[in-house]
Amino acid sequence: MSDQITLSSVRAPSPKQVWAPVRRALLLAAPGVALLCFWQFASGRLIRETYVSKPTDIAWRLVDLFYTGEIWPSLRVTGEELVLSYAIGVLLGLLLGYALGRSPRLAAIFEPYVMAFYGIPKIALAPLFVIWFGIGIWSKVMLAGTMVFFLVFYNVFAGVRSVDRDVVNLALVLGANERQLGRQIYLPAAAPFLLLGMRMAIPYAVIGVIVGEFTSSTAGLGLFINYASSTYDPAGVFAGISVLLAFVMGMNALATRLERKLLKWQPTSQRIAADPN
Repeated sequence: MSDQITLSSVRAPSPKQVWAPVRRALLLAAPGVALLCFWQFASGRLIRETYVSKPTDIAWRLVDLFYTGEIWPSLRVTGEELVLSYAIGVLLGLLLGYALGRSPRLAAIFEPYVMAFYGIPKIALAPLFVIWFGIGIWSKVMLAGTMVFFLVFYNVFAGVRSVDRDVVNLALVLGANERQLGRQIYLPAAAPFLLLGMRMAIPYAVIGVIVGEFTSSTAGLGLFINYASSTYDPAGVFAGISVLLAFVMGMNALATRLERKLLKWQPTSQRIAADPN
């Protein structure tokens, strides 16, 4: 009898609940599909095909690149540069942003210098990094890492500085030491800012690596795209761009999952506001 009551109390999902994710996915895909259809129609009719190629030609080029293995060495080099530059930039940005955020005296001394260096166009530093670190991967790692560093640094710095001083004073009165203040108050306050900076830094890391590969490189997706452009191969250019887009989307998905896992303690409304996806 109890089993019957339990089974009868379980309600099957309504058709509206079943089809809601499908409708959401279709709405999300509709603009992209419409753009690809218009691109396919316009190429060769409204715009010369030698300028923009066709989505079908780009798709076949991607299949050929992966099937023959031509793209794999470039993917490996660019992937290594992205991972190294992103990890170095995030780590240094976190450490220095936290240190200057905790110390008003250090912030007053060093923040003007950091801001001055931040104002320098990073692309202008690419030739210098090539001179300093050579044409290998480290010139690209340092260029992209510099771009990542500033985004993470200022987000962490703002997060630490946003801590209410009354909360800190109350914790001190209750006997908290510096380590407890950092672990229980400052780091949780800076965590949303850090994760936001990490997400914002993903496309900048890609830009830094590709600009570095454009400047001087022996391998990588930037070199592949540059060569395809110089040989008037728009399908190859867009194929390389598509691979970069997949890089960005994949890294952003990982960052979003990490953010949702680490910020479970936040109210739901704040998480929705911070992550509209």
